[in-house]
Amino acid sequence: MRVVERLVKEQDFLTFASIVVGAYPGRMNGAQTTKEQLKNLFMENQNHDESLNYFGLWEDDKLIGGMRLHDFEMNLFSKMIPIGGVGLVAVDLLHKKEKVAKELIHQFFQFFLAKDIYFVALYPFRPDFYKKMGFGYGPRMYQYLVEPLSFPKGPTKKHLKYLTVQDQQQLTDCYNRVASQKHGMFFKTKSELSFIFKNDENYVIAMEEDDTVQGYIVFSFEKQGESNFMLNNLVIKEWVYETPQALLELSTFLNSQADQVNRIEWNTQEDNVHFFLGDVRNGTNHLIPSVYHENAVSGVGLMYRIINVKGFFEELTTHHFNGVTLTFKLTVSDSLLAENNQQLIIEVVEGTMNIIESGHYDVEVVVDVAELSSLVMGVITVQELYMLQQIKISQEQYLQALQQFFFVFEKPKCTTAF
Repeated sequence: MRVVERLVKEQDFLTFASIVVGAYPGRMNGAQTTKEQLKNLFMENQNHDESLNYFGLWEDDKLIGGMRLHDFEMNLFSKMIPIGGVGLVAVDLLHKKEKVAKELIHQFFQFFLAKDIYFVALYPFRPDFYKKMGFGYGPRMYQYLVEPLSFPKGPTKKHLKYLTVQDQQQLTDCYNRVASQKHGMFFKTKSELSFIFKNDENYVIAMEEDDTVQGYIVFSFEKQGESNFMLNNLVIKEWVYETPQALLELSTFLNSQADQVNRIEWNTQEDNVHFFLGDVRNGTNHLIPSVYHENAVSGVGLMYRIINVKGFFEELTTHHFNGVTLTFKLTVSDSLLAENNQQLIIEVVEGTMNIIESGHYDVEVVVDVAELSSLVMGVITVQELYMLQQIKISQEQYLQALQQFFFVFEKPKCTTAF
């Protein structure tokens, strides 16, 4: 018999730490000291951060897997909503291919459904695995690797200062102001904030004006070779800015590191960073036919999932849907959550939406919950899904109206790792 419960006992945390080490061997070694450190970290996180909890899956009283659950707040079209997150999904090596991970994810859904939370997210160890479980792709991440002089140099950097742990609140206030304005962003949690300052390798530099932090950058240095200690890359871990002035002053700082830094690694979800930088080439000198210079590599990571379609759309009744007038039937397929195979009739009058129980509709839309989750966040459009045959529309004449209904002016951004 299997049961999923919150971890409480110290020995259970230690057992889970051992499972994690086996599940992620590339990130940590198997030394007993490592397991003890992880155990202490997990217990400290759970005891001091109410947004985070660890759960284990027991089979016949033996712990064989576990996960970490997060309670986040996410900006959904300028409205902060609760969202569930899961990370550190780990299965004992002896119990692989026994559907332990699938059961953990199912319990993850049930945990948040019980709290009337209808939207969840995760970072996948394999995107295709979680795609089959109904998770849709989030925004892509672009990794730039450019020379410091490629960052624009402004007239001054006089407003820059170091931030320390005593300045946590200023940093949090700046970040949360940005998060409250950007679709898809999560508010920072205690654990996420403390990690910035607990890591001895991190530098935190901020742009402060009128006693207010208007932007900051978290970075570290990465040695590029054993034979030359002076050859380093600068790795940007987080770059947040409220104003063009804050962006330019922090960019000026990066530009000034040319004598010490070989290249700067910048991970960003901004599509048009190449308009900001000078030489955007990443040093590979690779050409993509006919003549396209390689400037960034991209990756898929964060994935979204609606776990109660009706509940999620009820969250959107105050959102304005671009002036559309349309009534359509939405039929959603969900192979993992049977209760989420739902049919809704959505009535929209001049952009104001209501869910009605029955009645006439103009067109039916049939879509899998994975694609729907990406669509409602603005990661992809109706027209793109239609061309890729990932959505069915009963009458093509309504394609443009549906495109307008689901259209999102700002693609989601998310810098929260979990």
